[in-house]
Formats: sequence, C-alpha cells, structure tokens
Amino acid sequence: MESTEELAVKLKRDVGRWEEELFKWTCSLAREVTKALLESIDEELMREKDRGLKVESLKWHRIITVFGDVSIKRRLYRDGNGKHCFLLDERMGLDKGCQVSPKVKELATSISSHFPFQRSEEILRSILPTGISHTSIHRLVSRVTDPYLEGEEKELEEVFEGGVIPESEGRVVPYLFIEADGTSIALQREEARRAEVKAGVAYEGWQEVSKGRHRVTRKTVYSGIMNGDRFWERFSLTLSKKYDLSQVGRVIVGGDGAPWVKNGAELLGGIYQLDRFHLKRALNQTLDNGLAMEVYQACTKGEIDKVDRILTQAQQKATAE
Repeated sequence: MESTEELAVKLKRDVGRWEEELFKWTCSLAREVTKALLESIDEELMREKDRGLKVESLKWHRIITVFGDVSIKRRLYRDGNGKHCFLLDERMGLDKGCQVSPKVKELATSISSHFPFQRSEEILRSILPTGISHTSIHRLVSRVTDPYLEGEEKELEEVFEGGVIPESEGRVVPYLFIEADGTSIALQREEARRAEVKAGVAYEGWQEVSKGRHRVTRKTVYSGIMNGDRFWERFSLTLSKKYDLSQVGRVIVGGDGAPWVKNGAELLGGIYQLDRFHLKRALNQTLDNGLAMEVYQACTKGEIDKVDRILTQAQQKATAE
C-alpha cells in the first residue's frame, strides 16, 4: 500500500482523478485493517473455544467485501463427532462455502430485485472495487429465496392439506379488490423456451392524492412463475395472513378474461369482472362505436339496469334484422 506522501505526489500529477485515487487508497487501507482485525479475532476465538473443539489447520479464505477482496487465514476446527467448522466465518455471518460478505450479498440481492442479473453485475462493478459476476449474483439470490420458497411450500401443505389456519392480522374490510395478469418471458438454458410470470395486486380502495389523481390503498403484491392454481393458493395464503377472508364483505377480482384469473375469483369466493381496458376492447369488438361507448360509460358508473336495457335492445334489433 502506498504512503500518503506517494499518494500526494500522484494526485499533484493528475488532480482531476482525486476521487478515484482516494477511493482506491481508502479501500486498500480498509482491506489491510480488515485482514489484521479478523485474524486477531480468530486468535481470540481460539482462546475462548469449547474444549471439545480441536484446531485442525489454518485455511486461507478470500472474501469479496464492499472495499475489495480480502484474503485471511482462519482456523478450521473439528468437534468430537468429526464435524468441521470455522468459528470466525460463523461470527462474521458468512454463508458456508460463500466468498461474498453479508453487505455485498445485501447489495447484490437488492439491486437484482430491480434489474436483470447482467445489469446488476454492471452496476456492482461500477460501485465496488471488485465486482461479482452475474452467475454469482444468481447464486446469491437463490441462497436468499430458496429457504423462503421452501417455507412457503410447507405452509401451503399445512393449510390446504392439513387444514391449519395461518396466523393473521384478522383485518376486515367491506371490499377487497384484486387485479391479476400474466406476461410471457423468454427463458435461457431451460427446456421450455418461454414462461408466464403471473402477478397480482390486492387493495382496499382508492385515495385521492391530487385533482384527478388517485392511488390504491393498503396494497398487497404477489408474483411468480407457476400455474394458475398454484398462484392463487400462494396469493390467497399471503392475503390470509393480513385479512380474515371469511369476514371480508366482497372480493372483486379483475383481469383480462384469462381462465386462470377467473378461477381466482372462485377460489376466493368473490366475483369476477373484466378490467376497464379489456371491457372496452370487448365492447368495441361486439358493438358499434357509439353503442360500445354508451355501454362502457354505464358500466363504469355502475348503472347495471341501463346496461341490461341497452344490450337487450341491441340483441332484439340484431335478431330482427
């Protein structure tokens, strides 16, 4: 590591790079301090260890941190049953066999929840001294999501097969609105070429935020790649932890007319309706423009009797012709 005097000389030659050079120098200092501190802590852990633990050897380990790669030596222990462990790794919160620090893991999983893995790799390389590959980011996300998915699967079995009622906030509302849709995405390195991502959002109503603008209230979101029945089982489990669904006044499910969306209304004991976009499109495909608009406006105002009257008249007219 260069001295502050050497750094000063370098900056005088190219002061325009002061941020980059100071960042690199600071990270270099942090890596040296980290190595010294962690190896010192490993010494303390050896002195405080249980008598049943025996030191087998010293092992090198490379850790990708927010200030770059740090290589440390720490002790490998073996207990009376022959089980091995690294006390330092456990205290540091490192996953077994993982070279990524908890903070870098947190950053990677957070960024990848907003961007594709390759774009996440580019972002991390721009903010960290040492980046991590998109395949490593994928593995990190799997380490986070797999236990959650396994737990959710166990809950589903308990609820739908064992009849266990999940813990719930027990919230009761007069209306619960749910919208669901799916979008097709391309898959890489999979047997199937495409899959459908299903997404649902539940909310209790609308709140005006400014003139002519509203936002939904108390939103609950769920998404995943799965068939329709599995999606509604999982989404309903999520909702049941928040609401007492047996006491909700009315559940209204909206969608584009896809059968799997309609099935959700049946599972939740609610009613199904086309969302406004697909309602308007369906009316335009069936009725002339003027009549379609009249029916659409009546539907959005809840004037059901008017809708019945207009459609009955249109049907009678078409039959007579």
